[in-house]
Amino acid sequence: MNIERVLDIFGSLSGLSEEFVKEQSMFCEMSAESISSRLTCPAEKCGGKAEFAAAALAYYRYVLWTLTDGGAEGIKVGDISISSGKSRLGYAERLWSEALNELKGLITDEGFVFEGI
Repeated sequence: MNIERVLDIFGSLSGLSEEFVKEQSMFCEMSAESISSRLTCPAEKCGGKAEFAAAALAYYRYVLWTLTDGGAEGIKVGDISISSGKSRLGYAERLWSEALNELKGLITDEGFVFEGI
């Protein structure tokens, strides 16, 4: 899996600066490992879906972490601005769910952390 691509997508989803994305790379690395370990084919054959799913999972985990860390002040992604932590979490969860649906048939479903809360 191309971790640089995962970091780029995570940066786009989160709206974080490139420097801060690198500081939060653990979310991307852990999520990429989680997705890769469940793929039934090489990530390169998934047409970018695996990288997007890893980035969406990383973003979801990041949002959960910021909410528990008191960082629920809001976020702006492109033209979309979300101010409440609950809305932000809902957005991240929906994004992760949609990314996971894109991988149907390419992954095993067992063992996903945060798949359904």
